[in-house]
Amino acid sequence: MPIILNAFIIAFIIVYINIPEILADEYQIAVLASRNESPYKEVIAGFQKTIIDQRRDTKCNVFIMENDKTQISQSFRDIKKIKPRVLFTVGTAPTVEALKVFTDIPVVATLVLDDDMILHARNATGVILSFPIETQFHLLKNFLPEAKKIGVIYNPAENREKIRSATIIAEKMGLDLHPVDVHSPKDIPKALKTLASGIDILWGINDALVFNSLTAKQILLFSFRNHVPFSGLSSTWVKAGALYALEYDFHDIGVQCGEKSLKILQGAKVNSLPVCLPRKLLYALNLRTARYMKIKFREEHIHNAYQIFDE
Repeated sequence: MPIILNAFIIAFIIVYINIPEILADEYQIAVLASRNESPYKEVIAGFQKTIIDQRRDTKCNVFIMENDKTQISQSFRDIKKIKPRVLFTVGTAPTVEALKVFTDIPVVATLVLDDDMILHARNATGVILSFPIETQFHLLKNFLPEAKKIGVIYNPAENREKIRSATIIAEKMGLDLHPVDVHSPKDIPKALKTLASGIDILWGINDALVFNSLTAKQILLFSFRNHVPFSGLSSTWVKAGALYALEYDFHDIGVQCGEKSLKILQGAKVNSLPVCLPRKLLYALNLRTARYMKIKFREEHIHNAYQIFDE
């Protein structure tokens, strides 16, 4: 075979072999989640639908961590192989680990409570789990127009700035915030006793020391024994006895993250996309608690509730 023809065949083979690899690299997205259960599944479903609807040539590769160190290491090796254009992390643990390992890949993160880790990373953006304080107080005034004195227990190490802002916002909205700081779970009973006779409602906030599965019983018992309604942190708290709670639309949070990822695929710099809050607000009500505390919700509030507990 002539030398020129051999060279042509070799060149053709090299180009032919490389083309699929280049195309695959252009449209890969890695999804790294803590668990394969609700609400992670709803977030991932919303994300994948948004991506696939707009970019059918893009593949989402889903990796589940499940706290298995061997599996996590294997997932990171697999992610490095596919060289994703975007890494979508769902949960605090995958976000923390991903930001340590993948410093050169744009990271879109969600289901994290602390936005510091995202804000301090040069390659990350996302949607954090929180609602604006104004929105929370606005809903409180709608549900309980007579309530003016809001009690809240908090750990200053975690929420000092949030309580400072909430105090100012409450005053502007005609409300009176009564914050009590605690530094240990042992301080909570005394803090509840301090608030017992001077507040119209107890406000629950994201505070790992104060509001968790170990403190839930004493907080809910305080609410019932003193006829002080409790604004919980999720529908789980409402089911257990809180009067109401705001809830997230997890599918829409996935859509929000998908929209950010699409912008990155279209050329936007990840640090040009601000970290944001969920744009949709849902809420759950406990009508049994309302009857016990002689509180009557308006029909429109009951009709528009995402979830009702009445047993």
